[in-house]
Amino acid sequence: MSRFFRELLMRANALPDLYDVDGPDGRIVSVLFDELAVAPVEDLCLPIPGDPRLKKLTDLLIAAPADHASVAKWASRVALSERSLSRLLAEEVGMSFGRWRRQLHIVLALRRLSAGQSVQAVAIDLGYESASSFVTMFRKMVGKPPSRYLLERSRLR
Repeated sequence: MSRFFRELLMRANALPDLYDVDGPDGRIVSVLFDELAVAPVEDLCLPIPGDPRLKKLTDLLIAAPADHASVAKWASRVALSERSLSRLLAEEVGMSFGRWRRQLHIVLALRRLSAGQSVQAVAIDLGYESASSFVTMFRKMVGKPPSRYLLERSRLR
């Protein structure tokens, strides 16, 4: 989010509920809608489930993102069948196990890359065989390679 957009949101948040649509407050809201229409949309949320078994699973995955055990193995670690794990995840977070794990990798990667770690180091830390396999996954999930994504994000700030 750009600084301008952030400030605009904060200003609009302070407006009264019944602002003058034709006055300065109305113009602020109009600009806010214009900015919202062109704002980049990203699908980078990482929903954390409320079910205690799934919460344990997500905690384990966050603690060991390089562990690429099968869904069946992860399910047995939290005392669920593979089918129950898949069903519960779909109900609670709206994603498959594989999608949730890839989304976790994106979030962790962005945190590490933003802190200055190399793509190679991040790929190894997340359990990828090579930087290119990590970049391929990143591009499929985000739509662009990590370096371009970070460059574009830094321009918005």
